[in-house]
Amino acid sequence: MKILQFINLFLPYQIAGTEVYVWALAKQLAQFGYQSKVVIPNYEKAVEERYEYDGLTVIKYAEPTVQDRKLIMGRKLPMGLYSFKQILETEKPQIVHFHEYSTGNGIVKEHIAVAKRAGVKVIITFHLASYTCRTGTLVYKSESLCDGKIEVGKCSSCYLHSRGFGNFENILLPMSRITGMLHLDTAAWNNKVGTALATTQLLGRFQAEFVSLFNDVDAFVSLTSWYKKILAVNGVPQYKIEFIPQGLPLDMSSVKTESQQSSVVRLIFIGRISAFKGLHLLIDALQALPQEKITLSIYGQPADADYERDLRVKTERLANISWKGKLAQADVIPVLQQHDLLCLCSTFSEMSPLVIQEAFTAGIPVLASNVYGNAEQVQHGRNGLLFAFNNVTSLREQLQYCLDDSGLMERLKKNIPPSRSFREVAADY
Repeated sequence: MKILQFINLFLPYQIAGTEVYVWALAKQLAQFGYQSKVVIPNYEKAVEERYEYDGLTVIKYAEPTVQDRKLIMGRKLPMGLYSFKQILETEKPQIVHFHEYSTGNGIVKEHIAVAKRAGVKVIITFHLASYTCRTGTLVYKSESLCDGKIEVGKCSSCYLHSRGFGNFENILLPMSRITGMLHLDTAAWNNKVGTALATTQLLGRFQAEFVSLFNDVDAFVSLTSWYKKILAVNGVPQYKIEFIPQGLPLDMSSVKTESQQSSVVRLIFIGRISAFKGLHLLIDALQALPQEKITLSIYGQPADADYERDLRVKTERLANISWKGKLAQADVIPVLQQHDLLCLCSTFSEMSPLVIQEAFTAGIPVLASNVYGNAEQVQHGRNGLLFAFNNVTSLREQLQYCLDDSGLMERLKKNIPPSRSFREVAADY
């Protein structure tokens, strides 16, 4: 059986959780006799290219479309759809497996429809919560966890708040409904006010596009039990939902847990250097704590040059904060073992962060923001700590707790659960 694994970017050019997941899944499925090829867009190029990565064939189909606002807003389709269809005709897969879709010149919902019309089985694995939440946080107005049900009125109000229009909601929401009734396309104004006035239209379209997947997709895979419930509450047929928990893409039999005692609490951050990962919250929280008692090592791939530059300037005089650069996959566990606590300060609802399992495998607890994907794995006071979403004060309080209670880390370590292997993940697929 041949499976095409579709993703917007892939290793070694993009190294993040979803890319590592696709690599591990394809490699492990091969052990069960299933052949996988990875397919990605060849951005802004009119030719197909191929390369090999760790024994996997990666097909870059021609995608000459230049990104613009119409494309991002879903007002036109990427030109690469024709090349995408040709790949299906040439490769003749039995299954196409989508690991993401979006708007723009990457993989869009029309790719899914094209695959279905080609007569193959279609699977989607959700790696992000943004497919059912326009803000991607699943935190209603930055205050409370949302139930995840897409409702145009509620979601429009939350979306306006996230865009900085919360104080004008009582004016903008009624006006947005009126522009929708009059079929006025204010989003085409190409400014923030026009987009705000189109909010209810955008959310209505967002909901309709998600519902349109129900017929085109044969199986929806959720990495977490909480997102499985959200899929169901939004109308995905129960018989199409599969729950396949996240796993660790390495041979865990070779991992040896090491414990190093230290009088200093050694924090580590691993992730993309972007506002979404909340590194700024951690740095702000640390500035009020004694430098001689707590340190931070920052490992990550730059994703926002301005954001990273601002943080580097802010930490220039903080001797306890070190920027370490990128971290190779093979070095993640050994480096984690040299620290006491992983900090995951996400400003959006992570689905099922792989780095949490990596920390647990290394034998260290996790301090994370209290969003669904983190809270499903981190139990506050048992195997880690949780702080209030996007709240520097709450984060600082948890760090102070670590300094005040010298026995805390050892107690948390004793309750770290065993990690799941990726062979188990592949077996479930």
